[in-house]
Amino acid sequence: MTLNEIIPATWRKPTYVVYALIGVTLGAIATAYGPDSIPEWHAVTTNVVLYIGGAFGLTAAANTIVTRSTDSDNAEEIDVDDTDDVPLDEDGEYEDEVLADAELDLNPPADDYEAKH
Repeated sequence: MTLNEIIPATWRKPTYVVYALIGVTLGAIATAYGPDSIPEWHAVTTNVVLYIGGAFGLTAAANTIVTRSTDSDNAEEIDVDDTDDVPLDEDGEYEDEVLADAELDLNPPADDYEAKH
């Protein structure tokens, strides 16, 4: 049995939330009693919760991705000789006329075209 099978993925998040709430509750109880008068049951319960935390940590470690593919973000590859690139002038600036021409569509609309807005 693997650690992934011990706590299935659908149960992990609620289990971790309950574990965290128990930890916060135990901390609040310890604060309320003060450092000199903490009851024995609190010390035992805290030790058990800390012991269970080791299993949670191992489960989390077993589900941690440590390798990454070279194209993990599925980004589009850029071709060096892409013909859609807008050329730059000598100063490294975009030529305004080239940009204006690229944005201007001189094709007439179809005869049955109706604007939707």
